[in-house]
Amino acid sequence: MNLFGIKRMKRKIAVLANGWNNISVTQALKGIRSVTDKLGIDIFLFLSFAAVSQTEARNIGEDDIFDLADYSDFDGVIIFSNMLNSEATPKRLVKRLVEQKVCAVSVGIPYEGLSYVGIDNYKGMYDMVDHLVKEHHIKNPAFLAGARDNADSNERLIATREALAKNGIELKDENVRYTNWEYLTSMRYAMEYCKKPDPPDAFICANDHNALAACIGLNKMGYSVPEDFIVTGFDKLSSAETFFPSITTVFQDYEKIGYVSAWQLVNKLDGTAESDNLTVSTTFVCNESCGCKKTAEAEVRRHRACIESYSNEMENIIFRAREAEMTTSVFTCSSFKEFQRNLVSFYSRENFNPFGQSDEFYFILDDNTYKHFIQSSNPVLHTYSDKMHCLVAVKDGKCSEPGGFMRKELIPGYGKKKKPSVYTFTSMHFDDALFGYIVTSNSLKSIQDRTLSKYMIQLNYNIEQYRKNCHLEEINRSLLNITNTDRLTGLNNRFGMEKNAVPLFEEAHKNGKSCAVVFIDMNRMKEINDNYGHLQGDLAIKTVASVLSECNPEGWIGIRYGGDEFVSVGICNDEKIAVKYIDEVCTLLKKRAEELALEYTITVSCGYALSDPASTLTLFDYVSKADSVMYLNKQKTYATGKIAFRNAP
Repeated sequence: MNLFGIKRMKRKIAVLANGWNNISVTQALKGIRSVTDKLGIDIFLFLSFAAVSQTEARNIGEDDIFDLADYSDFDGVIIFSNMLNSEATPKRLVKRLVEQKVCAVSVGIPYEGLSYVGIDNYKGMYDMVDHLVKEHHIKNPAFLAGARDNADSNERLIATREALAKNGIELKDENVRYTNWEYLTSMRYAMEYCKKPDPPDAFICANDHNALAACIGLNKMGYSVPEDFIVTGFDKLSSAETFFPSITTVFQDYEKIGYVSAWQLVNKLDGTAESDNLTVSTTFVCNESCGCKKTAEAEVRRHRACIESYSNEMENIIFRAREAEMTTSVFTCSSFKEFQRNLVSFYSRENFNPFGQSDEFYFILDDNTYKHFIQSSNPVLHTYSDKMHCLVAVKDGKCSEPGGFMRKELIPGYGKKKKPSVYTFTSMHFDDALFGYIVTSNSLKSIQDRTLSKYMIQLNYNIEQYRKNCHLEEINRSLLNITNTDRLTGLNNRFGMEKNAVPLFEEAHKNGKSCAVVFIDMNRMKEINDNYGHLQGDLAIKTVASVLSECNPEGWIGIRYGGDEFVSVGICNDEKIAVKYIDEVCTLLKKRAEELALEYTITVSCGYALSDPASTLTLFDYVSKADSVMYLNKQKTYATGKIAFRNAP
């Protein structure tokens, strides 16, 4: 076997699945890895947490993780189409894979153009229902289904109806309820049914989660399983086996399904596949919830579960504490620089990794979100950009800030390692607004124990709250800027002088530095207004303001002090700098007036004062001194026709 052209292999495959099927996903990956590890192939797992019970917008944001990659960059794709929340999502993805001519295997639902690995939901369910009738003599069962459009649930319902019909029993329409796989809904239906005058004698459930919820609901009503009601499930979850009573169920061997899917992909790529369609059978497993004797295996699992329960509880407490710490230390800030600094600091501590056993961890922002966090007027979009920004990478026990990279790379600095890895990609978003994504490697335990799903829910909420903080902070800055800014000129007004110039003046004196305080007054402003109108007067004022802003040395603050009066304040220990500044203002102002071809001239009278750090005089005292000097200079200018300026004594 050529093993699909080793020389041309990219040595990576993509797997698309839904994370709420946590046990099935981790079991399937175990089977897939038994093939890919031998071939040195990395797995890129794109994991959505979409669910029927969630809003459409949230599900769109979750499923967008499937649109992150260009699947033609992979050797092939395995898509668990029966897990993907809705019929529309796998159809959309399959269409894309076919159009790109990507070699792919669909698990659970057949599609034209893809190889298919089917799961025989029918036989195991049929055998179990037949057992319930023949061995436990049920006559009036209820069926707690999943979602209406779910192929697996519907196939299990068909098997139930036909097994009952063969034994002369009808499954009444009123005894079928669709739960959307929701725990509380399944519990509620079970509790409602047992109140009926003619209650069901058995609850046949579309999966083990529904069965466990039904048992708990019946227990709340004071009933026992299987003494009062029989309950069965489907999936053979570990929690169903350790439950009391252990759940009679149907075993889907997802490890085998993963193994078969991986070899089907390999053989398809290599051109040696004998068939495009394979089916993996299911097996009926008899346990306590139907009244059969408990198995030794279930008892062993219960003992192990008791031992592990304390450990799991403590790990959950530690994880929640880390979540709270992340919220307070990273996401309560309101500036992007602070956010980046806190994020790196948080993940740098003792080589902290949120998933413990994970080898690598990447916190990646989409370019649009990156720009939005810097300036909230930039929109957060609903599709991925071509550029990404990795704010934090934890790899080989070290924390780094890789920065920008192209989306096509998926992981900054990705390169094949000696040992094959599983990289898990999950979406950072709020509803359908995309923020970016998280990547972890070899963290399957976090999928199985739902740590990853809990982490992503909290992380996405935190990012949205941080985004709102930034937006509110920017609004507050804008409002403050409006309050402190003169609308006509854009310079500071009197409030801005208090907010910005006074602290500058006081800090300079505190450090033993002097400040130049320059007072500028426009000449013959009344004549401009009277002869040419107030619009021309406004133009003259704006012209002077723009010249002041252009001439101000770095760090100096320009202020519109009154109608046609201006003040400039800046650190200055040399009188020559103030004189040079005034000269530049007058020269540039003359040039600007000529460029505008005005019918009138624009000139100013200036005076300045150099502050003494040892003095107790305030900034406003020095403004008065500079104003007095300006007035004397104005009189000399009018008398001589030449601009005059002097320092305050």
